[in-house]
Amino acid sequence: MSFTFKPRLNIGDIVPKWLIETMHERALEVLEKVGIKVTNKLLIRRIIERNGFKLDREWVKIKSSLVEDLVVEVRRKRKHSMMRSLSEEELILSPGYPGCSWIVDLETDTIKPLTTEKLVEATKLTDSLYEWGVRGGAPGAPVDVPPKLRRVAQCLIGYTYSRSAGPAPFESYEEAVYIKRMADVMGHGFGVDVYVISPLRLEGISLDRAIPFLENGECDWVGITSMPLAGATAPVYPVGAFIQGISEALGGYAILHEAYPDIPMGFSVNAYHFDMRHGNIVFGSPEQTLMDLFSIVLNMFYGGGLHGVRSFRTVAKQVDIQAQVEKASSATVGVLTGPGAFIHAGLLSIDEIFSPVQLIIDCELAKYLTRLAKGLEFTEDQIELSIETIARCALKGQYLTDETTLKDYRRIYWTPEIFDYSLLHTYKPGLDIIAKAKKICKEKIQTHRYQLEDERRKKLEEIYREAVKTLS
Repeated sequence: MSFTFKPRLNIGDIVPKWLIETMHERALEVLEKVGIKVTNKLLIRRIIERNGFKLDREWVKIKSSLVEDLVVEVRRKRKHSMMRSLSEEELILSPGYPGCSWIVDLETDTIKPLTTEKLVEATKLTDSLYEWGVRGGAPGAPVDVPPKLRRVAQCLIGYTYSRSAGPAPFESYEEAVYIKRMADVMGHGFGVDVYVISPLRLEGISLDRAIPFLENGECDWVGITSMPLAGATAPVYPVGAFIQGISEALGGYAILHEAYPDIPMGFSVNAYHFDMRHGNIVFGSPEQTLMDLFSIVLNMFYGGGLHGVRSFRTVAKQVDIQAQVEKASSATVGVLTGPGAFIHAGLLSIDEIFSPVQLIIDCELAKYLTRLAKGLEFTEDQIELSIETIARCALKGQYLTDETTLKDYRRIYWTPEIFDYSLLHTYKPGLDIIAKAKKICKEKIQTHRYQLEDERRKKLEEIYREAVKTLS
């Protein structure tokens, strides 16, 4: 007999099936009546003669039957090729989108430009926390490098100083060519993300940088999604924002899949909370946490697996109360939903600022929440051991020195790294949490030892020198 007490939100059972099906049907209606705007002539030429598409000026209208057939195919593929999912107790932290241009200085606590020197230190810190579950490369691009070279430099720094680095993000095809070559040297796959611009426009930077790779068959996969902002680029009602998000994801997928059928593709549906006062997405808000949860249910309808959005995203600009509330609340909901990696670790202002101190705090919070996900174990053996222990220790008046306590206490109960579990009468004044985190950062950076082997490093540096000649 055994039982593990693991409270969960069970979101898949909360949302009625009729609602998801209705939203899906109305999204297909949008694709038939309104369509997706496409201005890229190469893309139009590839789909115009295919069944299921009708071009009305620059708007491609798509038959529901075509989309339904593609959805059935996607569900089948996802069912048979579902990647191994993380265990709920597996601890992985990721920077998410490594787009930072600023860093919170360890010495002054001020926000400073993310220079090459500071980016190398930040990357060393990321790698030195590998044993804590942190994965990723350089958390941003160095601002003291010419703009067109920054992402290539980011890729080089990430691969040089972090064992878990991957290809850096990119804004243009020109820089992506060099990033792909670096990924090839490292034996890493290379994919492109295409964002359908809301409302309902398959155009813009992400498509322009993807098309050359698609035309030449030079990418391993394509991910298609959109970012509809409720009340700004989508209906103010969450249901309307999600319906538009479904239309954008399915429409973008249908067009690109039919245009380039030999390239593996996937899609995901999302919607976002928009703040009218400041004109930006509000990650960490209660509404966005709810939207993240609902997007999981929607994507499960299209064959996606259950996972938790363990988000450390925040719009706070400093390591302050707002940052901790937004990070802890959304990540806790994610942990109670299902397995997944903790994303945006160490980042502030969504993904504009990297904070070494916040990364350490996020590691502590991730360990805390991973222990929460593990639950409490109740077994028949523990019942018998407890009865024996009560008989043995009740007369002594304490269990501190009992063999069961000595053997299993550390296994059952988590011990924090920087949090303080003492009360006032046992508290010993010393470093506060921020000071502890700073001390850990400095020690980790100082003792970092990983560096890429010479052969690969020289190849990457040669690619970077070529990029300097053409992109500077």
